[in-house]
Amino acid sequence: MKLARPLAALVAAALAVAVAPSLARADTPISCTVLEIAASTTKEGGLAPELKPLEKKLRKPPLSSWNTFKLLGRQSADLEPMKAATLKLAQGQAQVMIRDVDKAEGKKPRVGLSLQMDDPSGKRVLDTKLSVDAGDYVVIGRTLANNDGHLLAMSCKL
Repeated sequence: MKLARPLAALVAAALAVAVAPSLARADTPISCTVLEIAASTTKEGGLAPELKPLEKKLRKPPLSSWNTFKLLGRQSADLEPMKAATLKLAQGQAQVMIRDVDKAEGKKPRVGLSLQMDDPSGKRVLDTKLSVDAGDYVVIGRTLANNDGHLLAMSCKL
């Protein structure tokens, strides 16, 4: 009987570790890249060479309503989970945070992100939470008053 309780506790702990998805440790920085993109519609169209990895995403709706994409800025940051970072943009600022990393066995790791974007006057224009495969880009943005677009593309690698 004396062995039954410690053994049961050990089995319960092992099951909890095996069943729960593997989450990133709080002190493990994750390397992320944020691209700021200006989108517009022009007669000739065009894609900045630095944005070639995003071409498929930019050619699909709703982003395909623009045909010209220019890189405004690129930033790299090592982000710690649950610690927000503020990035200065050419057109305002953004707050980014890694919410979690799901490393479920047999699947691609997924990164949970929180993204907020403020315009140059400080007004919050975008606030979203999403999940994306590690190493893949997610593109979010907004339409400006002149029907141009202001986009952010973010990718995090483990």
